[in-house]
Amino acid sequence: MFNKILLGYDGSPHARKALMVALDLAQKYKAEITAVSIAHVPDFADTRDEVNGALEDAQNFFTKVLEQARELAAQEGITLTTKIVPGHPADKLVRLAEEESYDLIVLGARGLSGIKRFLLGSVSEAVVRLANCPVLIVKEKLRKG
Repeated sequence: MFNKILLGYDGSPHARKALMVALDLAQKYKAEITAVSIAHVPDFADTRDEVNGALEDAQNFFTKVLEQARELAAQEGITLTTKIVPGHPADKLVRLAEEESYDLIVLGARGLSGIKRFLLGSVSEAVVRLANCPVLIVKEKLRKG
């Protein structure tokens, strides 16, 4: 059913839950899995140095985060390919899925309230709207109390 899985990964607790689900699916379907971290480029940078600095900071952060994800995957006996790419998260994930023929995109969701989602936007919502392949959103279980 799924041969190639693309995981949007930023190292957050929600992304780690999505990683565990993606690893489970990869194991069940004997699928390739790639975790991609998107280095968000500032929309309105004053200088090229500002953009380069943001990209360098993201590269340093995501290198560590993705290494931890590779270690978790290795513990499950799965080889996890990783990438760090610049761009806007939703657009870049959808474009990568199309260009590299992924069968499934897996993402974690923060579960923002309606007003926060409206004000901040939602990467997972945008990916669901734009993707031409199935998208699995792993949500945090709501806690009572």
